[in-house]
Amino acid sequence: MPEIPSRYYAYTKKSIRGPFTPRDITQLPGFSKNTLVCPENAIGQWREAALENVFHNYLDALPGPGAQTKPKPPLNAAQAEGAALRSLLEKGITKNAVLENEVRALRREHDHEKKRFEEESRKKDSEIKNLVEKLKRSNEAARGILPEHPSWETLYKTLKKRSEEKLFEATQALSERTGEIIRLKNQMQSIADSYGTYKRKNSEDEAKKISAIETQINELKSQLEEKEMIVLTLNDNMSSLLCKNEEFQRIMLDERHDYEEQSKKFCGEIGALRSELNWKNQETIKIREELAETLNRLKEFEAVEHIKTREQEELYGVLHSKIQILTGYFENLESRVKYIFKKA
Repeated sequence: MPEIPSRYYAYTKKSIRGPFTPRDITQLPGFSKNTLVCPENAIGQWREAALENVFHNYLDALPGPGAQTKPKPPLNAAQAEGAALRSLLEKGITKNAVLENEVRALRREHDHEKKRFEEESRKKDSEIKNLVEKLKRSNEAARGILPEHPSWETLYKTLKKRSEEKLFEATQALSERTGEIIRLKNQMQSIADSYGTYKRKNSEDEAKKISAIETQINELKSQLEEKEMIVLTLNDNMSSLLCKNEEFQRIMLDERHDYEEQSKKFCGEIGALRSELNWKNQETIKIREELAETLNRLKEFEAVEHIKTREQEELYGVLHSKIQILTGYFENLESRVKYIFKKA
């Protein structure tokens, strides 16, 4: 059973984040079961977080259990194309990052080898200069010896022989150093050639990938422009609807204001009518009391006199007609008030 990687990369909010542990990735803004994750030791293998076993415990702990169990609707053509393009872009970005890291590593290695070679060359040059200086000093010392005594001549020959031996050793060492320098130069040239070939090959591959990505980006741009035109049309329609809505709200406010004014006026009229009605009722009660008193007096007169005179009959008729007129007036007034209240 393969070992589960401890850290992952995550693609959220149109950027690659990481590497982080699964627990830290679940805390990133915008993380869900559909977020693309990639193991640190398997660059380019992007999968949804729901397909990785290590994320199951964290996905179960996320809020919204209904959203976790609800099946995902099938993707349409545009969404599938966008997902494929996103995967291709992610792979291209990841491959480009890996290539850049390899190029930087080769460049560092080349600079390190070049620096080491230069240091060794300087060191060997200094050793050769020291040997040459020693040889010159020994030759000068040998020339300065006077042949006054045979022992000095023997010493001179000995020193000259030693100097020749040291010169031969120095020449041999110099030739060996020169051969090693040539070998290192050839090795550096071979490394540079292989690096150039590798760089050209990667450049060609990257150029092909970039060309394919640019073609897809151009297609997406054309689709995006079409969608932007649709969005602009919808924005114009929304603006028109908003203007009409504002005009309608203005009309409604004016109507409401007029209605409130009419209601205030009508309430004032109702108050005035109620006041007038109360006054009329009081007058009616007063008149009824007077009529009742008058009738009582008439009854008393009728009981006392037993005979009605013509004038009393006329007075009674006039009073009776006035009472009928007042009764009709008050009935008409009551019907008007009731009609007004029903209308209100």
